[in-house]
Amino acid sequence: MMRALGVALGLLLLAGCRGVPWRPQAYDAAVRVEALDLRFAPDGSGLLTLKLEVRNPSSDLALITGVDFDLAVDGRRLAVGLQQVEVALGEDGLAQAVEVSFPLVSQGTAGSVSHLLHQVRLSGGVLLRYGPRTERRATFQVERVMELPWLPPPEPMLE
Repeated sequence: MMRALGVALGLLLLAGCRGVPWRPQAYDAAVRVEALDLRFAPDGSGLLTLKLEVRNPSSDLALITGVDFDLAVDGRRLAVGLQQVEVALGEDGLAQAVEVSFPLVSQGTAGSVSHLLHQVRLSGGVLLRYGPRTERRATFQVERVMELPWLPPPEPMLE
């Protein structure tokens, strides 16, 4: 009887550990930004396109359910956003390519001409779901110097 109770408790504990990798830093290295494309139009609208490489850091099957981002240009926060996606990740640790695009809309006036290189900082995360109740966020961050012919006005942008 005690053995059966011990096995039952052990199974309950393991069920609560879905999505927990053996290495503590595994989620920090699970997402890599392969490509970043950022464009703005003269009317202030824009498009952010990300190509991500995502690895499942756990031995459990996972589902990518969302990608979020925070975008800053020259230290000025321009946009934040979240997009729901549904991409299955195996438990084999092989990389899965994920591409997401975020339309950007400027509030107010049109953008301005910019002939300079700009420091672009993008941070965000990929939401991984393990089973019906367990979710983990794998983060990414990238900085690039990019030529942006048009920039939106200083007002915040909406995704």
